[in-house]
Amino acid sequence: MKIAVVAANGKAGKLITNEAVKRDYDVTAIVRHKNQTEASQVLQKDLYDLTAQDLKNFDIVVDAFGVWDPADMGLHESSLMHLADCLSATNTQLFVVGGGW
Repeated sequence: MKIAVVAANGKAGKLITNEAVKRDYDVTAIVRHKNQTEASQVLQKDLYDLTAQDLKNFDIVVDAFGVWDPADMGLHESSLMHLADCLSATNTQLFVVGGGW
């Protein structure tokens, strides 16, 4: 199973990525900056720059994107819509991770 974790360097993303690697899944960390996970496969790209081409070969895309500033909360909706648009004509499953503080 091929899994991509978007925002893999974040709190939830790093835990998800490392656990998937530990379970021997084929994992790609999608990060904006240098990879801080145990994944050996990395796509360094901003979430909003991802394309359908970037995501086409994955069985699952995990959206672990998160912002905590109330002024930025709208980014959750726009980022999710962007990923949904990228995956709309595919069989790839999109998993969205939520969190609380």
